[in-house]
Amino acid sequence: MKDKIAQELLATVMDWTDQDTVLQHSLSLQLLADYKYNHYQRYGPGQRFIESLALWLEQFDKTDRTTALEFIQKKLIFISEQEIAHLVTIAYPDVIVQERLRLVAEESQIAPFKVGQLIQHPRFERLGQKSLYLGLSDGAHTNDLRRASNGAISNEQIWQAYELGETKAEDMLAKLRKSLRKSAEAAGEPPRDNIDSERFNLVWLVDDFSGSGNTYIRFEEEDGQRRFAGKIQKIYDMVLDGGLVNPSYYEIYLLLYVATRQAIDHIEYWSERFTSERGLKPLRVRVLCPIERDASLSPATDPAVMAMLAKSGYYDDRASDSHIAIGGTKDARYGFAKCALPLVLSHNTPNNSVYALWGPEEFNFVGLFPRVSRHRTS
Repeated sequence: MKDKIAQELLATVMDWTDQDTVLQHSLSLQLLADYKYNHYQRYGPGQRFIESLALWLEQFDKTDRTTALEFIQKKLIFISEQEIAHLVTIAYPDVIVQERLRLVAEESQIAPFKVGQLIQHPRFERLGQKSLYLGLSDGAHTNDLRRASNGAISNEQIWQAYELGETKAEDMLAKLRKSLRKSAEAAGEPPRDNIDSERFNLVWLVDDFSGSGNTYIRFEEEDGQRRFAGKIQKIYDMVLDGGLVNPSYYEIYLLLYVATRQAIDHIEYWSERFTSERGLKPLRVRVLCPIERDASLSPATDPAVMAMLAKSGYYDDRASDSHIAIGGTKDARYGFAKCALPLVLSHNTPNNSVYALWGPEEFNFVGLFPRVSRHRTS
């Protein structure tokens, strides 16, 4: 009954009087709502997609409502919780294990296709033990990643944040050495003198999404000086200066479940500059689900939508804060760093998407999938 009332509300907002037109749109929209959109986690209790769509469309001038609806029907990309969970599940076998196989093959001069031989090599297990996993946000799903490894990743190797205190770092190193000692005893190997100085070799930085890459690394001016900033720079300093990794042999990976091509190119370019200038090992970026540039809105491919979004009535200037300025734009009309994405993640809409999708509920123009910001308003 509630879905029927919502469909009638949508028909009223769109001025649909012909029953065929109503059915043409409402059936496909209801199917998508049931399959994905109703499960947006920022919707309030009892809130569902069709009624939210009707209320969202009502904010537009009548002449723009058809364009707005077509934007949702034809361009929207919605990544569900189940799809993210699938990416988390395949991350360990499809990316992490493959990187260890590659490293062992290079070190031992074993052909890469001899997978069985590589897995049986002692170095393969040891690199697995000497791998550290750090979550870069609450979207990293570190617990799910650990469970998906079927016991290959232990609790002692994984942490849900990238900032480790001195006590936590020392504790992880102590447990690493204990694990290595136990493995050596089980294999009947003689005690090694250097086991108490062992450190991690591989560091995996894990996150769910990147739209622009600016959060991870950027080159900015502060107090008249140009410098690198972002999570990557902080992590390199922490793991190397803090003695977490062996400086003579280490690899640092950034594992993203979803990322735009804009973000991938940005991270690879600026991280290469950062590491080469400091004489560090390069960051290796691995993305399970890349979103190519043609997914973004542009005046060339989406002139009607872009012209509609440019109108002042469909934006709230309060969204133009200091965090948006980091992306190099004056406002967030087309998203952070002007990514112009039509993207929604089931747990929150990224601010790299166009404002009309994520405008917060307390603002004048409310997005179809309102966003909850990670930052305090300034």
